[in-house]
Amino acid sequence: MKKERILAGLLSAVLAVLAVRVLIGWPASDGEVVPAALDPAEPFYPVYFASRENGLLAPEFQQGSPTIDSVLARLLAGPSLQHLVGALPAETAVLGYSQAGGTLYVSFSHHLVTNHPGGSTGEILTVYSIVNSLAVLAGVEQVQILVENQVIDTLAGHLNLRRALRPDYSALGASVL
Repeated sequence: MKKERILAGLLSAVLAVLAVRVLIGWPASDGEVVPAALDPAEPFYPVYFASRENGLLAPEFQQGSPTIDSVLARLLAGPSLQHLVGALPAETAVLGYSQAGGTLYVSFSHHLVTNHPGGSTGEILTVYSIVNSLAVLAGVEQVQILVENQVIDTLAGHLNLRRALRPDYSALGASVL
């Protein structure tokens, strides 16, 4: 229980630092500052995308309170910031979702697998873009990725998707979380 509190505190601190960076402007690859249009007095939440610069996940903050539908819609639409790239393959669609306890089951179209470019880094970015983004939702502790309403072994041969996954923030470059 103490470890969970420490981890929750560290996660909150990381998200706060990232939020402040976004509010004051995230540096773009050419050194220019990208202005943010977030109202810090209103709720906001992260949706994770791949960074063009370092092959890691990076948050793009959305204004409002997150819902399953809003997070999935942002993941499918892709990022607004130029230094980020969508982590879901082209033509991927959400077929549905359900929740049982702390596990969120999300079913994607076959395009999640058939249009995936492959590679271990690509697979990690796709999977944890989904899992980390949805884990911000109240009551969601882990995410089970399904394809065509079926459990799959893997997207590209590197991660075991036969079980639900908890968020993993190491793809953000954090060494503590």
